Amino acid sequence: MKKILLGLLFLVTFGGLMGCAAQVETQVSEIASESPQVTTEITTEPETEPETEPETELETEPPVDYKTIKPNESGEIMIVMYHNLSERNSEYARTVESFKSDLQRLYDMGFTTIPMSAFINGSYDVPAGRTPVVLTFDDGHRTNFNYLEKEGEIEVDPNCVVAILDDFYERNPEFGRSAVFYLNAGNPFGQPEYIEEKLQYLYDNGYEIGNHAYDHEDLSVLNAEGIQKALGRNVQHFNQINSQLQMASLALPYGKAPSSDLLRQYVVEGDYETAAYHNEIVLKVGWKPTRPIYSSGFDPSRVHRVQSGDGDMQLTWWLNQYEKTPEKRFISDGLANRVSVPNAFSESINMDKLGELELFLYDPES
Repeated sequence: MKKILLGLLFLVTFGGLMGCAAQVETQVSEIASESPQVTTEITTEPETEPETEPETELETEPPVDYKTIKPNESGEIMIVMYHNLSERNSEYARTVESFKSDLQRLYDMGFTTIPMSAFINGSYDVPAGRTPVVLTFDDGHRTNFNYLEKEGEIEVDPNCVVAILDDFYERNPEFGRSAVFYLNAGNPFGQPEYIEEKLQYLYDNGYEIGNHAYDHEDLSVLNAEGIQKALGRNVQHFNQINSQLQMASLALPYGKAPSSDLLRQYVVEGDYETAAYHNEIVLKVGWKPTRPIYSSGFDPSRVHRVQSGDGDMQLTWWLNQYEKTPEKRFISDGLANRVSVPNAFSESINMDKLGELELFLYDPES
């Protein structure tokens, strides 16, 4: 059941409870002063007092400091699009140093990574006051996940994306460890002899994979049969390698989709031989943040991403904007089952998309 909770009602109720508690305390004190036996009974059972007092405190204490945190769970969320690491920065590539710098700045500015599955479910479960961010990597470049061979043993290359994310998480647990890799069937991660080990590593460590078409086909020029083959065949291929990793989202190759609604439906779902697919989210190439899935007007088949990089409308540019206007960001209340939104933004929520989540409206100035 969807619920709308009002901050004012909470405060009134809380005040009433505190008044009642004070009245009861006064009555108990008066009785105790008239009857020494009551006082004796209370002092001879000290273990019962600490158990009841904290429980009363927890029941009446507000779970979120709304005045300080001022959560806004209708705000903007960045889905960041990376491709590969390189020796120099370019339109799609980042150097190892630049990528590490991106992570550090995101963390310092209060961002926490979430899986794409969490974005799809509307479960933006990050610490209070922080902002969720989704990291995506297209094309399955070897620099995303590389193994080094040393004396017959393999180890993760410390300068590949997976190792850098692992290391950053170990040093900064609040940043989380999540990313989704959009793969083609051809030669994902550039070492076909290790693809089974790599996919299992991703699954075991909380990473995800997504669909990027079997051969990076341009879906805008294909018919219904061609679109289903490109997407369904890719799902079939990766299911045969590791059925634990599910492809629940699509990054459009070249950022292109069919122009007709009739064909666009096959970008979202379809069948190929033994494989059925359903893309809960379809990602475009750029160029701006998106909003939560329960936002009014949200279209899961046309979701924008923020390109990595330092140019106009790219990641560095958007982070600079958020330093100037932090109120535009999604700010978490720290509660996974509640959506906290200032009264002024109540119309930005699609009630039909909330599911079992509670909507809590409040006045940030009170």
